[in-house]
Amino acid sequence: MKNDNQPEDHKLSELSIEELTKEEKKRSAAHIAFCIIMGMLVLACIYVTIKKGFNGITPLPLAFFPLYLIIRKSWQNARKELQSRKSS
Repeated sequence: MKNDNQPEDHKLSELSIEELTKEEKKRSAAHIAFCIIMGMLVLACIYVTIKKGFNGITPLPLAFFPLYLIIRKSWQNARKELQSRKSS
């Protein structure tokens, strides 16, 4: 049985420098947008916790933190690949 999902690093190494630059910018934008959304979520959770006490929305930022780590790692991989191509 063949796995159609290629590892991310292998896929990045197949891209040209122009495509890699676009991919890095796209991942950077996704990272920034997610950081803004997470910041708003944290502020909302703090506000709700102060006003009403601990409830179901309070642990939400912790639930989304692993997704943040995945997005950040993806962006860093694209950035490292681009930097290694430009330096060589």
